[in-house]
Amino acid sequence: MKLFFYRNRKKIQILSILLLVFGAILAYLNWGIEPQETIAGFLVGLGFGILLLSLNLKKE
Repeated sequence: MKLFFYRNRKKIQILSILLLVFGAILAYLNWGIEPQETIAGFLVGLGFGILLLSLNLKKE
């Protein structure tokens, strides 16, 4: 399983950056509207967490 993530780490990094950007745009466009702002914060946090994990992947 770890080898699968290591082989696809570039795709995972791209996905996490897209989540970060989409969450930031959503937060900017819906400033002050509570449910959408919370969803945007969740997307940014999820994207940032996945990006950190994918950058720390090491080959066995």
